[in-house]
Amino acid sequence: MPQSERRCHDSPPPCRDSSYHACGSPISMRKQAFGVSERIPRHALSRLGIPAHIRKSRLVVKYYRFRNDGKWSEPDMSLNEVETEWDSRAFVGRKRELSVFEALRAKLPASRQLLNVYGTGGMGKSFLLDEFEKRARASGGTTATVDSVGFVRTPHAFCSRLLEALDIRAERGAEETRLVDACVDALAGIAEASPLYLFIDTYEQMESLDQWLRESFLKRLGKNVMIVVAGRYPLSEAWRISAAWGRCLTRLPLAELDAASVERYAEYMHIFDRGAATRFRSASRGHPLTMSLLAFLYASPGSPELDANAEAGPYAEADRYDTLAYVVNRWLEEVPDEHLRPFVEAAAVLRRFQQESLSYAMEREITASEFYQLIRFSFIRKVDRGWAMHGLMRELVNRELLSRTPERYERIRQRAMQYYYAKMTEPNESGGEAQDGVEIMYYVGDSLIRAFMNWFDTAPLRFFPAGPAERSELEAYVQRRKTESREARIEIYDPLSDRRFAFGLTARETAYTVQKVDFEALFALGYDIVRVLRNAAGAMLGFAVVVPINEKTLPYLRRAPRSKAYFSNLSSAMEARLAVPSDYRAGWFVETIDTADYEDPAQQSAMGYLLHDLIYSGELIVESPAPTTYFIEAHKSLGFEVARCPAHTEYEDTTPAQTFVIDRRGELGLDYVHRMLRLTGQSRLVGQAASEAAAGAQAEADAPPAADRIAGRPELTPREKEVAKLLEQGMKNADIAAALFVSEVTVKKHLRSMMAKLAAKNRTQLLKRLLE
Repeated sequence: MPQSERRCHDSPPPCRDSSYHACGSPISMRKQAFGVSERIPRHALSRLGIPAHIRKSRLVVKYYRFRNDGKWSEPDMSLNEVETEWDSRAFVGRKRELSVFEALRAKLPASRQLLNVYGTGGMGKSFLLDEFEKRARASGGTTATVDSVGFVRTPHAFCSRLLEALDIRAERGAEETRLVDACVDALAGIAEASPLYLFIDTYEQMESLDQWLRESFLKRLGKNVMIVVAGRYPLSEAWRISAAWGRCLTRLPLAELDAASVERYAEYMHIFDRGAATRFRSASRGHPLTMSLLAFLYASPGSPELDANAEAGPYAEADRYDTLAYVVNRWLEEVPDEHLRPFVEAAAVLRRFQQESLSYAMEREITASEFYQLIRFSFIRKVDRGWAMHGLMRELVNRELLSRTPERYERIRQRAMQYYYAKMTEPNESGGEAQDGVEIMYYVGDSLIRAFMNWFDTAPLRFFPAGPAERSELEAYVQRRKTESREARIEIYDPLSDRRFAFGLTARETAYTVQKVDFEALFALGYDIVRVLRNAAGAMLGFAVVVPINEKTLPYLRRAPRSKAYFSNLSSAMEARLAVPSDYRAGWFVETIDTADYEDPAQQSAMGYLLHDLIYSGELIVESPAPTTYFIEAHKSLGFEVARCPAHTEYEDTTPAQTFVIDRRGELGLDYVHRMLRLTGQSRLVGQAASEAAAGAQAEADAPPAADRIAGRPELTPREKEVAKLLEQGMKNADIAAALFVSEVTVKKHLRSMMAKLAAKNRTQLLKRLLE
């Protein structure tokens, strides 16, 4: 008999999918679990290439049946089918949540429904959305999921991602309004034929899109559509009181799983001993992510058998420490083996990864089987263009790696930056350069920014939209801040460089951020402009004012104290660029971000998260921060540049404040990256091209602003300097005349005079000489 035929009859056949390898060691199993009586050899299931969690379940019989005659039969199911069925059977509890989803689904097609799923990190929101999506598809519906990982938070990018999820080719290069209209039309066409289900995950990272989604895009969708929004926080009060959403909004908070569900999960993970199951329930507290990690600990080689009399082991210790962070650290110590642990650490640093990017970060080629072992872990899920580790797990692994081996963390971070820089600068026909630009933002930063990031909590406080009903409370808070201001000392630490930073603020400086805020005018604009920060008890800890820039808000921005210096000096070209329709935005103006206690890390973390969310939107950001060293240095470290506009004294009467900008749109996004590389001394890490570009950015940054160069020319009269500044902004003679309330003839006279003084033959030469 040929050798291959003997193997087929005498032992389990080799796995058809060579990339599917076991993630843990097999345990002894009895054929009694499969309806037969003999013991299955230890090596048998391992040789099938079936993952550990499936090898330990009754589902393995559906892959290869072990016949009564002792021979292996052909498989009933593919491994992917086994994995899918395992996921469904391992989905325990959540009966109430599933019944809510089914009840809302039954209301289609006669209505439009909005379901808001929310809960703390690791509560199983994404897993629940997966189950919702399976049920929606099984019932004949069309589904699309948008996740914020690697996401450029603009309407254009959101619609592009949504069309891609629906396998609809978007017109490349289409302007924003045209693409949004095409997306709405496509969704309407789908909803006419079958129920449409839109799943939006990790919504807490889409804050910059919240207003547009609520008041514009989602409002345009008709009946037979169900929208499921999942995140760590409930949708804001603005959704509940909205006439369009109040009646169709259902809030669905997720809590820990009940005892029966935890015990059922333990049984599926082959934890049958009652004492071990009890300790499993006690240690996990019904927290899904903790349950998953503890189950891996139990299955790992060398873990103690947790019988009813066991006193030691991961369950007892985790119960004693009562922290997920401890369980993660224990998991990293015991599972997986030495070979696979570096993969987990690199995947945590990378945020979003594929086999190619992971190989680059680890500086060696990763095989398909190794990669498949990694992505089989329960805390890693498929996202757009790759995979991502669960956010909470990622944060904890990063912290553990940074504290244990900061050099290795830094090396992976540098390799990730090099990878995404190369992707960002190479020709790209798929439109992924914007996403690569977002990804590189997570790796470019100096020690000050790392210190801020190290300060961040894994469950930070957040700013939430405020409405007119909170105006009196805001005004009382501002008055209290002014009368109770006190000195502050801010101290932060970067463990990688071992650098400490300290900033002092006087009592007067701590109150800068609450000066000259007109809440009546802000609420009259009608957007989610004012945001409040509260503690768990609901007490106000701070507020922020973030204004979308469009044709509706520009009149306010031209007259408001801290924005008029920039927006009243725009060129006609810039004016046209910013005057987008009121449903859209050309960028953001950050009028103020305030917290009551500058020495409280949680409150400063909230400020940092808000600024980072805006920067990662990939748009124009304009801000005139309080004129203190703390705020100015933080903005410079984030890559803000001083704007070419006059300074103002609107924080107080004597201290001048400058306006800062970040513009990451189009080619300016690469300019921003080069500037950040220069600022942080990392240009050498991405090659000669970046070094040359960074040198150019250095020369430009070292040059004084245009307005300062013009003002410093002694040969020009004061009126000529005014004309020159407007000329530098691109204004025509008629526009300059109107701005200065003079005739065009007078403007031409001043231009001729300046040409003569600077030996210029035309306007172009004159402008060049003015800026030299």
